Amino acid sequence: MVDPLKPEQKLSRGESITALAHYYRAEVTRSLAWRERLDLTTNWAVGASAAFLGFAFAHPEIHHSLFLFALALVYILLFVEARRYRFYDAYEYRVRLMHQNFIYGVLTGKVDLAEDSYWVAELASDLRYPQYKMDFIYALSRRFYANYIYLFAILLLGWLVKIKIHPQTATSWQQYLEQANLGAIPGWITLLAMVLFIVHGGVLIHIGRRRRGGRDILYSGPPDKKSDISDI
Repeated sequence: MVDPLKPEQKLSRGESITALAHYYRAEVTRSLAWRERLDLTTNWAVGASAAFLGFAFAHPEIHHSLFLFALALVYILLFVEARRYRFYDAYEYRVRLMHQNFIYGVLTGKVDLAEDSYWVAELASDLRYPQYKMDFIYALSRRFYANYIYLFAILLLGWLVKIKIHPQTATSWQQYLEQANLGAIPGWITLLAMVLFIVHGGVLIHIGRRRRGGRDILYSGPPDKKSDISDI
């Protein structure tokens, strides 16, 4: 005869702590993997920016429209990094949740594993129903504010200098506008597009300065030290 099914057996406290310890290591590894992907994308953007700058100024015959392509390529990398940042933040949320509750409890000898404990219920819910802790626009703004603001500033400055000195040094505002032409597009429209891009960057900076990620929700330290934790 087949033995009747045994009712679910609850894990002992020691078994639960052991399982959580192994799970913690797995989440830290996954979080670090996504962090490395963030750094890799940033390195690509830095390398691409340096290559475009070197190529543009090494060849006077190259048209300044090359910088338009450079901005587009770096912006694509920003999109990729924003997506990766959302994944990183989601996994880092779990790691910090365990830092502030499980690891802290181990160190103080007060591990709270009760089913009605906030952090246990929150971790279980996030595992069963995983979701991002930030929307895409905020992730985009956050990465722009953290790293890409410098790359775009350098590319825009390089674009303006390229217009100034190539194919020949502009000695008047009218000549500068003529050299800023993009084919049949007048030079003033090119400059206007740069201004609009700068305004758009200002909006992203404003959004990115607000802390709304998963790690920001959990962090409970002094307000004056929040920036040390959340600027990653």
